[in-house]
Amino acid sequence: MAWLGVVLLLFTSIAMLVSGLWRRGGFFDFPFLAAAMFLTFVLPQIPGLIDDRFMPQNSALSGAIFFSWLCLVMCSVGWQLGKHAKLGPDLVFSEKRLLYYAAGLSLVGAYFFYRFGQLADEERLRGFLTGTAVAYLFFAKMLTYGLAIALLCYAHRRSSLALCIILFGLAFYFDRIVIAGRRSEAAELALMIALAIWFHRGWAVPRFLVSLSLVFAMAGLVSAGEYRAATYYNGAPDWRAVLEINPVENWRKLLKQGGPEFRNLVFSISSISENQAYDFGVSHWNSLVFVYVPAQLVGTKVKESLYVDTPAVYSKDYDPAPGTTPTGMMDSFASFSYFGCLKFALLAGVLSWIYSCAMQGNTSMQILYMLSAMPAMLVITHFTNEIVIAWVHMAVFLMPGLLYAGMRPAHGRPENPNDYGLGRGTARSVV
Repeated sequence: MAWLGVVLLLFTSIAMLVSGLWRRGGFFDFPFLAAAMFLTFVLPQIPGLIDDRFMPQNSALSGAIFFSWLCLVMCSVGWQLGKHAKLGPDLVFSEKRLLYYAAGLSLVGAYFFYRFGQLADEERLRGFLTGTAVAYLFFAKMLTYGLAIALLCYAHRRSSLALCIILFGLAFYFDRIVIAGRRSEAAELALMIALAIWFHRGWAVPRFLVSLSLVFAMAGLVSAGEYRAATYYNGAPDWRAVLEINPVENWRKLLKQGGPEFRNLVFSISSISENQAYDFGVSHWNSLVFVYVPAQLVGTKVKESLYVDTPAVYSKDYDPAPGTTPTGMMDSFASFSYFGCLKFALLAGVLSWIYSCAMQGNTSMQILYMLSAMPAMLVITHFTNEIVIAWVHMAVFLMPGLLYAGMRPAHGRPENPNDYGLGRGTARSVV
């Protein structure tokens, strides 16, 4: 039964990938991104668990596979439903003001990236960051926002200021990608660049490059840990050790032993089903409190009082491996059992509406989708509230800039002849 579920999940993932590749620009759709995550992250972890004698002796494994398939299908269902929503309001933005704000965001974000890099190794390199490290990364994200705005403005019209902001941001991304070996930052940067060009130039990444990126993603899945150990965790990069990484052998081990994240999912589904203990979405509130209520300011007792008790997702005799993630399928099942897959439909529907607005030239929605693509993928690998946490952060740091740069031009053109406007009608219409 488990192998049948693997085949079903595999063919559904491939079908959604082929559909995205078949349509021009279809690989920017969330269903394609979701299928890519299931194919490169979820599926490889399953085969080694099927014959594992330490797995729960019930239908939890088959249930976890089937529920993962439901979540993937809901990504496509929600995306199709979201296309029928009405387009939201739009403003025309001053390009100059947007770039000034982007420059400020980039400088502040760069400062906190620098401060994060100056932390002691025990604070900066631990698997689960807390305290000062979390605070620095919270504000360092502004660098990404500045880079996204600059990329969009440069795709619309070449300018020296936009180019300087882009080059400044790329220097920091180089460190995060090449030295720290962060896969999420690499994917985020690639998506932001490709989407900015797609929205304003109508140019789509060649299909063979997209296919090649999936191969690199699969290699990175099993080699990222060794890469970081060689380039980041030992002080100075050891490039000889990087060359000695054997992705083929790592893949063999993963397929034989199974992956820790899907193991977590199976054990959680087993425990939750046995106890019928669901949190009905309260975990989302707890995660927002954890991220956005600073204990350093309000005190630990006040912060802890804001949490709502939720049932345990694991039995007492199971401890997840350090550094592993729970996956969005786990918290979805923990909330509403199999109906939890509707979380993915809701997310896909909202993203579909944002993307539809962006394709009509809505600048604010273009920025939002560029910055939402990566958190939406983390919904699968980490937690479904990743996207909500990201949107709250964007609202705090982007809304002031958008209000500052918003204009009400006469006849669709900015009042200042030396300025340029971005908004509905300024992007190319792409079908």
